[in-house]
Amino acid sequence: MKNQIFLAPLLLSLSLLGGCAAPGLYNWGGYEQALYSGYKDVTKMEAMRINLEAHIGAMEKSNQKVAPGLYAELGTLYLQTGSSDLAISYYTKERSAWPESRTLMTALIQNIERRQQAATESKS
Repeated sequence: MKNQIFLAPLLLSLSLLGGCAAPGLYNWGGYEQALYSGYKDVTKMEAMRINLEAHIGAMEKSNQKVAPGLYAELGTLYLQTGSSDLAISYYTKERSAWPESRTLMTALIQNIERRQQAATESKS
């Protein structure tokens, strides 16, 4: 009986640790390392954008689901370079692929559109 009491928590712990070693659900394409490198050296953000574009393109071409947040990350990288229309495009893709992001992506898109509208009105 004592052995069974000791074995149950041990087996539970081992099964939980084994679950941590399992491969992830999504192919992130080296995103984490690229993001870390980009934060350390801002000049590497362009390389991150290019790699992220290539990774997303490959995932879409092979009909695999793009990992959550990658469309939004690429959209943000475009927004930071002033490409608002591309940012909206990728935010829209994120919203479509991941319905739980709908509220945030819609708010981001509306903010960009308001800024575009304000810029147009100030020119007239």
